[in-house]
Amino acid sequence: MLETLTQRHVNFRFRSQVRLKGFFKDLHVVLKDEDSSVRAKTCELIHLVTNHSIGRMALVSSSLLPSLSDLLDDPSSSCRRNAHLVLNSLAQLPAGADAVLKLVPKLMLKVREMQQEEEEEVLLLSTLTSCSRLDPRPTLVSGGIPLIGQRLSHCSRDVCREAAAVLIALSVPEDGKRQVCEEQLLPVLMDLLQDGDVEVQTNAAGVIMNTVIITTGPSSCLVPSR
Repeated sequence: MLETLTQRHVNFRFRSQVRLKGFFKDLHVVLKDEDSSVRAKTCELIHLVTNHSIGRMALVSSSLLPSLSDLLDDPSSSCRRNAHLVLNSLAQLPAGADAVLKLVPKLMLKVREMQQEEEEEVLLLSTLTSCSRLDPRPTLVSGGIPLIGQRLSHCSRDVCREAAAVLIALSVPEDGKRQVCEEQLLPVLMDLLQDGDVEVQTNAAGVIMNTVIITTGPSSCLVPSR
């Protein structure tokens, strides 16, 4: 009986993924609709579907990600926000983060622009954290340490917290540790240990712990923050 139920469950998941692949294929045109409300609602629908693991896996195996990433430049804030929500949700799974890794150069361009609304920036940094935990190299080669390091001084504690979270992942490889020192981010991170937000403190401590493993780490902590 258990084997029969398991088989039915597997068959259901397979049929669901097949149907969802066709569903996502049909959305390419809708995501380019002239009406921004249509684009925004389409992204919202995709986000609802990808709240389930079957939906996320179907999206990973679809060809819809480039079209979704184009909406990060949409003039409508609702479209941009919903596109960020989809990518952020997708990146929570290893397979999803692996798929979104291809978009890291595009995401880093958005970081460089510094023109996003606060919620968009928080979602963007959170997505980069998930991707960088899987593989920090794409973010590092895109100038991740100096660009994201600038966000440590952001007036928003949410942005600051997420920036430090990305830096935890980027400071795991030796190249990342050295860049943290070269950019003189350790003094800034030391200051954040006194921040009123506990998560900001925790993430700052994580970057420091990763970085001071190398020889130049401890001495960099003594350099006054800029």
